Order: sequence, then C-alpha cells, then structure tokens
Amino acid sequence: MKIRIALVCLLTLGTGLVLSGRLIAQAVHITHGPVIETASSNSAVIAWSTNESSNSRVWYGTDKNNLTRLGEARYGGNTHRVELTNLKPGTTYYFEVESGQAKGGSEAESQGVLSFQTVAAGAPAVHNQKPVLAEKGLANEENGKVKITHGPVLEHVDAHSATVAWSTNLKGSTRVDYGTDPNNLTQLAEAPWGQGGLTHRVTIRDLKPNTTYYFNVETGQAQGTGGAEVDSSKVMSFKTSGEAPTQAKNSPKKK
Repeated sequence: MKIRIALVCLLTLGTGLVLSGRLIAQAVHITHGPVIETASSNSAVIAWSTNESSNSRVWYGTDKNNLTRLGEARYGGNTHRVELTNLKPGTTYYFEVESGQAKGGSEAESQGVLSFQTVAAGAPAVHNQKPVLAEKGLANEENGKVKITHGPVLEHVDAHSATVAWSTNLKGSTRVDYGTDPNNLTQLAEAPWGQGGLTHRVTIRDLKPNTTYYFNVETGQAQGTGGAEVDSSKVMSFKTSGEAPTQAKNSPKKK
C-alpha cells in the first residue's frame, strides 16, 4: 500500500511539473533574421528563426505606412520561410515579419519596417540579402505609444457575419484574425488603413450559422511608432445565430 501511495504521489507531482512547464513556457523571440533569401523580378522569399515553434507571417506593401498585404506559411517549427509572389520588377517593398500563437500565446515581430527591392525584369535573382531598415521600431513595444482605448466589442452578429469594433489612441491598420480553433486563427478580415480615424470597425463575412468563432484584433503600423503594433490581450469568441427558417409563399387561390 505504501508503495502504491508513493507512486501515485510521484505521478501527481510529475504531472504538476509538466502542467507548470506549459503555463510558464518561454515567450517567443526572433533569434535570427529576417533575411531576403531570394529576390527575383516578381517574387521574394523571406526567412527568419525563433526560439519557439510558431506561425509565419509577413505583412508587406509598397507604402511603408500601409502594409496591408499578407504572406504566410503553415504553422509550426522554429525556422520560418514565406514566399511573396506577384511582385513588380524593380520595385521597393516594405515589410514586417511576425511569429505568433506560440506555446504560451506570445508573439514576436521585427523591430521596425524593413525593405527590399525586386530586380529588373530579366535580371538574375539575388540571394541572402540583408533587408534595409526603412523605419526604426520601438525598443520596447510595451512602452510604445499605440494602445487600445476601448473594446473590442461585437456591434452585430447574425447567421453569416459579425462586426467587431474597437478604438485606439493613434491611427493605424484595422485587422481581425479569426477562426473556429482558438489556437489557429488563420483567417483575416480587415478594413483600409486609417479608415474611421481612431475607431476601427471590421465586418467578418461568409460565416457559418450556429458556429463559435474565436478572434483577436490588431492595430499596427500606427503613426509615429515606427511600425509598432497592439493587439487584444486575449482571444475572444462569439457565436453566429441559427439560420431563420424559410417561410413558404402563399400560393394564389384558384377561382
């Protein structure tokens, strides 16, 4: 009996240590890069490494204050590699990399807006280029200027859509990451940069009826912050309503 009790205690203690380990998992950090592995006239591959397995996203565009295009790769691993396609030859592109939803829920991004240039049409691709720092980021984002001042709140939810709103102290981008799995928010809804000023409003469309969706909101590239970003501290959820039953039309009566 004493042996059994000792084994149970040992197993319980071991489980507790494992659970505690999960609770205090390391925050995700970028350990190397980003670098431009390849840049041709119409595509580029951006790579970086992190200390924790996490997702791989690159926000980019031709305006450093409006990085609204998204390139991403499948979740998982410490080495991140994202290919950007359909680029224009001889053009400067600005970008930020982002690794989030790592174990423990933390997120890391490049400190500042970086840039690279595609080669001219017909020119050979270049490899392993260091990106140019276009706008320096904040040394400590937690002490940054951009903050969510109100919300997010659900303004409207029906069977196929939902409208999420929030406010910030500075103008910036308006994005909602969402999905049916709280650990894999791979779908994106957004509104044009700066639209609505300090009030951010996004309508998520083409949802399924009677389904629970999880989301968080992001406001990035805020004015005067060198590319800093703020997002909601918790993953939130809502449930779409059931579809209303179709009412049969009254058939005309024959006389």
